[in-house]
Amino acid sequence: DVRIITAGSAMTETVCALGDCAKIVATDKTSLYPTEVTKLPSIGYRSGINAEGIIALKPTLFIVEKMYVEDAVVKQIASAGVKVVEIPRAYDLAGTKELIRTISRSLNKTSQGDQLIAKMESQLAEASAIVKKGKSNPAYRQAGPKVLCIYNRGTSSFDVAGNNSFANILPLVNATPAITGVEGYRPLNTEALIASNPDYLLMFESGVKSLGGVEGVLKVPGVDQTTAGKKKQVIVMDGIKLSNFGPRLGEAVKELAETLYSNNQAN
Repeated sequence: DVRIITAGSAMTETVCALGDCAKIVATDKTSLYPTEVTKLPSIGYRSGINAEGIIALKPTLFIVEKMYVEDAVVKQIASAGVKVVEIPRAYDLAGTKELIRTISRSLNKTSQGDQLIAKMESQLAEASAIVKKGKSNPAYRQAGPKVLCIYNRGTSSFDVAGNNSFANILPLVNATPAITGVEGYRPLNTEALIASNPDYLLMFESGVKSLGGVEGVLKVPGVDQTTAGKKKQVIVMDGIKLSNFGPRLGEAVKELAETLYSNNQAN
């Protein structure tokens, strides 16, 4: 009887996409998709995750994002006889494919894994056709639209997303980051926002909702002085789909490509 515990949102989503959601007996606080996993017992979050709680649930397999749970905890779980599969967090297409392949192997579902990857590749091909068509519009610069990726919770935390975050999706749609040289997330101030002058803002649904919708985003100081603000070009996407770099990466890229290029607005 296979009993799986997952730690890391992309790990959980991948196990479910491979058809083994029902075998998950507990997961961590970041795992919110698909929604049925939110009803499972929670093992907690990052440094709050301990080995005893996990071992007590008698898992046969622990699929964990590398560096997400403390090393000592992972070792303790393995020494209790639980099979541990540690996978680095992916922020690009190659990493996403590797994530799917590794998990599908550990679940003896390699053909389902191959099917997931094939589906993703066909969605990426569709996205790239949309980009190509958009680029042929003379109104577009060759460098592609300039996008500012923002992660926020209300106005109290307002960060620009850089390398190794959901901003890594931009090259897949021929878009350029409005602010470069940021690792992970960094607080965004009004001056930097205005100076970066993005064509588009890319934000999570939850973040936009916390500001009272797109109208609320447009009221954030400085936004009205950017091209994105003047043209009301705020792209709102499902945060988990956009940031997981999991099985729905192709879907996320295609959705973003459609938003950026199908409206044929000059930048």
